[in-house]
Amino acid sequence: MDPMSEHTLLTVSRASSAPRLPTEKREHFLVAIEGTQKGRRLRFGAEPVTIGRKLLCEFVLPDAEVSGRHCQVSALPGEVDALVVDLQSTNGSFVDGKRVRESCRLPSGGLLQLGSNVLKHEYSTESEIEQSLELDRDLEKASSYVKALLPAPILDGPVRTDWFFLPSTKLGGDAFGYQQLDEETFAGYVVDVSGHGAGAAMHSVSVMNVLRQRALPDTDFRDPAQVLHRLNSMFQMESHGGMFFSIWYGVYEPKTRQLRYSSAGHHPSYLAQPSRHEMIPLQTRNLMIGAMPEARFVSDSVEVQPGSVLYVFSDGVFEVVTKEGTQWGLQDFLPLLQRPAVAGVGEPERLYRAVQEVARPGALDDDFSMLVVTFV
Repeated sequence: MDPMSEHTLLTVSRASSAPRLPTEKREHFLVAIEGTQKGRRLRFGAEPVTIGRKLLCEFVLPDAEVSGRHCQVSALPGEVDALVVDLQSTNGSFVDGKRVRESCRLPSGGLLQLGSNVLKHEYSTESEIEQSLELDRDLEKASSYVKALLPAPILDGPVRTDWFFLPSTKLGGDAFGYQQLDEETFAGYVVDVSGHGAGAAMHSVSVMNVLRQRALPDTDFRDPAQVLHRLNSMFQMESHGGMFFSIWYGVYEPKTRQLRYSSAGHHPSYLAQPSRHEMIPLQTRNLMIGAMPEARFVSDSVEVQPGSVLYVFSDGVFEVVTKEGTQWGLQDFLPLLQRPAVAGVGEPERLYRAVQEVARPGALDDDFSMLVVTFV
């Protein structure tokens, strides 16, 4: 055979591409994030679903502030937004803090408030919703662990305490605590780590455990400035993932009625005189913990009158967005401290309720940590 007469035929065939998995369809959901049906979700589409107190509604909310047939929600064909129609409810329907006048668009991620119930609109796939719920469960476990480390309220004795702690959905970096250093000395503190998420929460727990166990070497825990100095040496941000924190730390001696305190990068705590007409800010201008290795810290002191009340809190208490969309600050919050007590409600919880009345619907943007100390 003549090799020159042979021909080789080369054929190229396209490799069959891997079969594509069917793309999950995005659908509209209402997810209850606050209220009587927290955690429940409802899929809806172009056909309106009715929300209300009556059992005939597709989404029943057993809440006295919700009308029998309160509103309807439907999906706008081909759009990410949904549509809310108020059914002449007594107390109104609110989308992102604004009352619905007949009808209103509800964007993806938007909040619909009916009475004390807050429903979030999600335009997602089933798997995305499941992942979101799983993350929520993990955050709840983490916040439960932080709560387990908090001390019990003190109901009698010369120093009495009460507190209210509610982590935000982002899991922040707040921590607080108090303890008797000896028979004659009481110490308390609030810590606020920068940022949000698991990292900030873990850092705050580390700081709290150091203070709870008095694990700072060569430290007199009755000396606030020294405590902050040692914390700054132990928790430099270069060694802790760039994290830093603010703190307010105070020590009280009932025999002398002296309260010594030191704060680092933290807003003032406030000492309310028995008449409650005067609120004394307690703050020292020290740099936040972890920013500079050689930072120096100073402390100050104040005499405490019998019946005085100390308020120590994180910035999540006052840095809230109102229903009108404005940003609150410390000066907006301070008048709440001078309001009268509410029968049957602890002072920290009273303040939380007052802030929630002002804030836009849904969870607060940051942890709410309020420690109230009463000096008998």
